[in-house]
Order: sequence, then structure tokens, then C-alpha cells
Amino acid sequence: MLQLEQDYQGQDYSLNVKSVNPSPTDLTGIYIGSYFQSVTKCLALGFETLYQRQTPELTEFATSYLAKYTGANRNWIATAQLQPAGILQTTYWQKLSEKVEVAADLQVVAGPQRRDAIATLGAKYDLRMATFRAQLDSTGKVSALLEQRFAPTFAFLVSGEIDHFKVNFYMATVITALTMWFRTLLKLVWVS
Repeated sequence: MLQLEQDYQGQDYSLNVKSVNPSPTDLTGIYIGSYFQSVTKCLALGFETLYQRQTPELTEFATSYLAKYTGANRNWIATAQLQPAGILQTTYWQKLSEKVEVAADLQVVAGPQRRDAIATLGAKYDLRMATFRAQLDSTGKVSALLEQRFAPTFAFLVSGEIDHFKVNFYMATVITALTMWFRTLLKLVWVS
């Protein structure tokens, strides 16, 4: 997989161009362009256009419209995105305190063949040496993640998800340990 991306940040706007798996011979791949303009100090409006060409005969073109409103003291953000085929996605994020953040997401599909809505609520708690994240959605899924950092290069993660409607669950435990040599190697690989 190859992904190329370029951002440009102006005084009151941003421009982004991205391509995923581009092929210069037949122009297949996914190409995304977006533009975001600040209208006021708190309100920004924009659009995102997607051009997808899986084969030279099969192409897809779609444009989404975006809005973002940020609270005056920057402790909350509300967004809305209107996508083709009648899809509306809204989000809300708020920082309640230095260690607690909450968020909500609502996705409504009101197309000719399908009408559906999914709501998701989430919370993040930063503890002294750990982070706890939890999420609940309207499809019956409850998930949680606990990340315990013992040192900057050593962490222990426990995550789980229960799908009440499908009577399905999973649990995972991960231990990560990075040595200084490996971190330096990663930095050299990404820089060069």
C-alpha cells in the first residue's frame, strides 16, 4: 500500500490532497481533496471530494460538506458532515477536566434503500500512569481499553468488547517494550 499526502495551512484555511495506491499508468487508486475555511473565530466550513477508480472502467466521485464549531475557550468541539446518499454524521467532544474527556457520535443513513442510525458514547480518563477508554453504542457493543505505562518504552494493554445483540465477545492483552536501539532505528527509517 502506498499513501501520499500533502497539507497546506493558510492563515484561516487548510488544504489537503491525498492519494492511496495511485497508479500513474491508468490513474487507478483513491484520490481525496479537502478544503476547510474559517468563517468566524469559532465556525469553519468546508468540503471533501473523493475520486475512486478501482479499474479504468469503474469510477466513483463523491463530495461531502463539513462544518465545525469550536467553543470559545476551546474545551468543546461539535462537527457535522453531510455525505452523498443521505448520510449525516455529527460528533461532539468535550474536555470536562484535565484528565477526563467525553465524546458522542451520531450517524444517520436516510437513503432510498436503507434507513439506519447508530449512536456512540465514549469517555477517556487519564490516570497518573495509565489511560482508560470506554465506549458504548446503540448496536449493543460495549468496549474498554486500559493502557498502563510503566516506563516510556514499556506498556501493558488490556482491551475487551462485548456485543450484546450478537452474543459475542473478545479480550486481548498486549505487552509492548521498545528498546532505545529500536526507537532510534524507527526514527531513522521514518526520517530517511
